[in-house]
Amino acid sequence: MQISTNKVVSIDYTLTDNQGNIIDSSKGGEPLAYIHGIGNIIPGLENALVGKKVGDKLQVSVPPAEGYGERNDDMVQTVPREM
Repeated sequence: MQISTNKVVSIDYTLTDNQGNIIDSSKGGEPLAYIHGIGNIIPGLENALVGKKVGDKLQVSVPPAEGYGERNDDMVQTVPREM
């Protein structure tokens, strides 16, 4: 079965930055499960997964516009650790 709209999909993933440092990974845990095509994951990744099937492997580089958007330093907030 190929990945398409309204299908439940589970993926194992490793998220890295531009230098190859691991930011997040499903390794050692459960795969990420989501319903495809309804906006549950960033558009750049969702678009790259269309038509893939069990066992397919891919490497995806998502530009900011297809992820969470360009960085805006005016929106950065500093939150104290103490409560």
